[in-house]
Amino acid sequence: MARSVPGIILAAGASSRLGEPKLLVNVGGTPLVRWAYENLKTAGCEPIIVVTRAELSVDVLLAVPDAIVSINPHPEAGRTGSLQNGISSLHSELGRLPRKVVMAPVDRPGWNASLVKALTGHDESVCPIHQGRKGHPVVLNGDDLERILSVSSATPLRDIVSFKEVTVHGPWLHLNIDTPESLSNLQEDAAELHAYFLR
Repeated sequence: MARSVPGIILAAGASSRLGEPKLLVNVGGTPLVRWAYENLKTAGCEPIIVVTRAELSVDVLLAVPDAIVSINPHPEAGRTGSLQNGISSLHSELGRLPRKVVMAPVDRPGWNASLVKALTGHDESVCPIHQGRKGHPVVLNGDDLERILSVSSATPLRDIVSFKEVTVHGPWLHLNIDTPESLSNLQEDAAELHAYFLR
């Protein structure tokens, strides 16, 4: 039986441009953090860590009571720092470094469980690509996880990992919920998105 692939949801951003916590944005009545968690769970990911900032930890647990919450004490340092936090939390949870991990930023929701399954079948670090556009989530292998842990938290992920591109059906990979306009567009496309997410 194949070993479960752990998941990390990055949800520690300040959401300064959006004006409200991204992880609590509702799509069809479901907060983005719960949506990401449920899709990773459906894809077979276990355990799943949600990395957030201290002031949002209660909100995360209310939205996803089963989540393992990891607090990033320095979220202003950037996404790589949150990823390092999540990897370290998984190491503590499992007692070892995972062979691979799915990493999903909460503000990039244009994927579904089927897309995750297509990515986790690869041994190397991979990212999805649809019609020339790359996106999230990504899968990180063990060697790259060690490399991520060894660098400064300010180092961009693209400077650490060389991803192999995996062609997927992902027409919503471009979604990036970071401004009121992007949120408005998300709500307008909610019905079509919902149909895609259920595939």
